[in-house]
Amino acid sequence: MDTPEVETVLLACQTVERQGAFKSVELTMLLTRSFVVLAPFDQTKVRKIREARTADAKSRGASRFQQMWYAAQAPFALIDGYPGMTIADVMAELPTARTLGYADLEEVSLLESTPPPPSHFGPRTPGEPPHKLMLTTTTGEISLQVDGHTDPRELRRLLKEIAIDKFVANE
Repeated sequence: MDTPEVETVLLACQTVERQGAFKSVELTMLLTRSFVVLAPFDQTKVRKIREARTADAKSRGASRFQQMWYAAQAPFALIDGYPGMTIADVMAELPTARTLGYADLEEVSLLESTPPPPSHFGPRTPGEPPHKLMLTTTTGEISLQVDGHTDPRELRRLLKEIAIDKFVANE
Protein backbone atom coordinates (compact mmCIF):
# COMPACT_ATOMS: atom_id res chain seq x y z
CA MET A 1 0.00 0.00 0.00
CA ASP A 2 1.31 3.45 -0.83
CA THR A 3 1.53 5.68 2.22
CA PRO A 4 1.92 9.44 2.07
CA GLU A 5 5.21 10.72 3.45
CA VAL A 6 3.52 13.48 5.47
CA GLU A 7 1.89 10.93 7.77
CA THR A 8 3.65 10.98 11.14
CA VAL A 9 3.46 8.49 13.99
CA LEU A 10 1.15 9.75 16.73
CA LEU A 11 1.17 6.71 19.02
CA ALA A 12 3.55 3.79 19.39
CA CYS A 13 3.14 0.78 21.66
CA GLN A 14 4.12 -2.81 22.17
CA THR A 15 1.64 -5.51 21.21
CA VAL A 16 1.48 -9.26 21.07
CA GLU A 17 -0.33 -10.90 18.17
CA ARG A 18 -2.02 -14.19 18.98
CA GLN A 19 -1.45 -16.50 16.02
CA GLY A 20 -2.75 -19.67 17.59
CA ALA A 21 -3.28 -21.45 20.88
CA PHE A 22 0.43 -21.65 21.63
CA LYS A 23 1.96 -19.13 19.26
CA SER A 24 2.28 -15.39 19.57
CA VAL A 25 4.54 -12.74 18.07
CA GLU A 26 5.78 -9.50 19.63
CA LEU A 27 5.01 -6.46 17.48
CA THR A 28 5.43 -2.73 17.52
CA MET A 29 2.15 -1.01 16.65
CA LEU A 30 2.34 2.52 15.27
CA LEU A 31 -0.71 4.69 14.62
CA THR A 32 -0.94 7.72 12.34
CA ARG A 33 -4.08 9.64 11.38
CA SER A 34 -4.75 7.19 8.53
CA PHE A 35 -2.84 3.98 9.16
CA VAL A 36 -2.12 1.15 11.58
CA VAL A 37 1.44 -0.12 11.14
CA LEU A 38 2.34 -3.52 12.59
CA ALA A 39 6.05 -4.35 12.60
CA PRO A 40 8.04 -7.18 14.15
CA PHE A 41 9.56 -6.01 17.44
CA ASP A 42 13.15 -5.00 16.60
CA GLN A 43 15.23 -7.01 19.11
CA THR A 44 18.50 -5.87 17.47
CA LYS A 45 17.65 -2.22 18.03
CA VAL A 46 16.58 -2.95 21.62
CA ARG A 47 19.91 -4.70 22.23
CA LYS A 48 21.81 -1.65 20.91
CA ILE A 49 19.73 0.70 23.08
CA ARG A 50 20.29 -1.56 26.10
CA GLU A 51 24.07 -1.56 25.54
CA ALA A 52 24.14 2.23 25.11
CA ARG A 53 22.03 2.77 28.23
CA THR A 54 24.26 0.44 30.27
CA ALA A 55 27.41 2.24 29.09
CA ASP A 56 25.83 5.62 29.87
CA ALA A 57 24.82 4.53 33.38
CA LYS A 58 28.27 3.05 33.97
CA SER A 59 29.98 6.29 32.86
CA ARG A 60 27.83 8.17 35.39
CA GLY A 61 29.06 5.91 38.19
CA ALA A 62 25.81 3.98 38.64
CA SER A 63 25.84 0.76 40.65
CA ARG A 64 25.48 -2.56 38.84
CA PHE A 65 21.82 -2.77 39.88
CA GLN A 66 21.15 0.77 38.61
CA GLN A 67 22.86 -0.12 35.31
CA MET A 68 20.63 -3.19 34.92
CA TRP A 69 17.50 -1.18 35.79
CA TYR A 70 18.38 1.54 33.28
CA ALA A 71 19.10 -1.08 30.58
CA ALA A 72 15.83 -2.88 31.33
CA GLN A 73 13.94 0.21 30.18
CA ALA A 74 15.31 -0.20 26.61
CA PRO A 75 12.03 -1.50 25.09
CA PHE A 76 10.26 1.63 26.34
CA ALA A 77 13.05 3.80 24.90
CA LEU A 78 12.57 2.05 21.55
CA ILE A 79 8.83 2.70 21.55
CA ASP A 80 9.29 6.30 22.73
CA GLY A 81 11.50 6.99 19.69
CA TYR A 82 8.77 6.44 17.08
CA PRO A 83 6.26 9.27 17.71
CA GLY A 84 6.93 12.12 15.32
CA MET A 85 8.69 9.94 12.74
CA THR A 86 7.28 10.05 9.23
CA ILE A 87 5.72 6.91 7.81
CA ALA A 88 8.42 6.88 5.11
CA ASP A 89 11.16 6.80 7.78
CA VAL A 90 9.33 4.05 9.63
CA MET A 91 8.99 1.94 6.48
CA ALA A 92 12.70 2.45 5.72
CA GLU A 93 13.62 1.31 9.24
CA LEU A 94 11.02 -1.48 9.41
CA PRO A 95 10.68 -2.80 5.84
CA THR A 96 8.70 -5.91 6.87
CA ALA A 97 5.96 -3.87 8.55
CA ARG A 98 2.32 -4.37 7.58
CA THR A 99 0.41 -1.16 6.86
CA LEU A 100 -3.37 -1.19 7.26
CA GLY A 101 -5.57 1.70 6.13
CA TYR A 102 -9.31 2.29 5.96
CA ALA A 103 -9.72 0.13 2.81
CA ASP A 104 -8.01 -2.85 4.52
CA LEU A 105 -10.21 -2.75 7.63
CA GLU A 106 -13.67 -4.30 7.90
CA GLU A 107 -14.10 -3.91 11.66
CA VAL A 108 -12.03 -2.64 14.59
CA SER A 109 -12.90 -3.34 18.22
CA LEU A 110 -11.06 -2.42 21.40
CA LEU A 111 -11.73 -3.86 24.84
CA GLU A 112 -9.97 -1.78 27.48
CA SER A 113 -8.38 -3.45 30.48
CA THR A 114 -9.52 -2.73 33.99
CA PRO A 115 -7.43 0.13 35.35
CA PRO A 116 -4.94 -1.01 37.98
CA PRO A 117 -4.92 0.52 41.45
CA PRO A 118 -2.66 3.57 41.86
CA SER A 119 1.00 2.67 42.18
CA HIS A 120 3.75 4.47 44.02
CA PHE A 121 6.33 3.13 41.54
CA GLY A 122 5.31 5.43 38.70
CA PRO A 123 3.47 5.01 35.42
CA ARG A 124 5.42 2.01 34.09
CA THR A 125 4.99 -0.69 36.65
CA PRO A 126 4.68 -4.33 35.62
CA GLY A 127 1.40 -6.12 35.89
CA GLU A 128 -0.93 -3.64 34.23
CA PRO A 129 -3.35 -5.75 32.17
CA PRO A 130 -3.25 -5.35 28.38
CA HIS A 131 -6.05 -4.04 26.20
CA LYS A 132 -7.51 -6.37 23.57
CA LEU A 133 -7.66 -5.08 20.01
CA MET A 134 -9.35 -7.02 17.22
CA LEU A 135 -8.72 -5.95 13.64
CA THR A 136 -10.90 -7.69 11.08
CA THR A 137 -9.23 -7.10 7.74
CA THR A 138 -9.94 -8.09 4.17
CA THR A 139 -7.44 -10.95 4.62
CA GLY A 140 -8.52 -12.20 8.07
CA GLU A 141 -8.54 -11.36 11.77
CA ILE A 142 -5.66 -9.95 13.76
CA SER A 143 -5.96 -10.39 17.53
CA LEU A 144 -3.65 -8.11 19.52
CA GLN A 145 -2.92 -7.59 23.17
CA VAL A 146 -1.86 -3.96 23.52
CA ASP A 147 0.54 -2.98 26.30
CA GLY A 148 -1.46 -1.87 29.35
CA HIS A 149 0.69 1.27 29.65
CA THR A 150 -0.93 2.62 26.47
CA ASP A 151 -3.47 5.40 27.10
CA PRO A 152 -6.79 3.78 26.13
CA ARG A 153 -8.49 7.11 25.36
CA GLU A 154 -5.78 8.12 22.89
CA LEU A 155 -5.73 4.62 21.38
CA ARG A 156 -9.53 4.67 20.94
CA ARG A 157 -9.49 8.19 19.43
CA LEU A 158 -6.83 7.31 16.85
CA LEU A 159 -8.49 4.01 15.93
CA LYS A 160 -11.78 5.86 15.37
CA GLU A 161 -9.99 8.31 13.04
CA ILE A 162 -8.49 5.45 11.02
CA ALA A 163 -11.50 3.11 10.95
CA ILE A 164 -14.19 5.85 10.98
CA ASP A 165 -17.49 3.90 10.66
CA LYS A 166 -15.87 0.47 11.14
CA PHE A 167 -15.02 1.01 14.82
CA VAL A 168 -17.15 -1.01 17.23
CA ALA A 169 -17.32 0.30 20.79
CA ASN A 170 -16.79 -2.33 23.49
CA GLU A 171 -17.48 -0.50 26.72
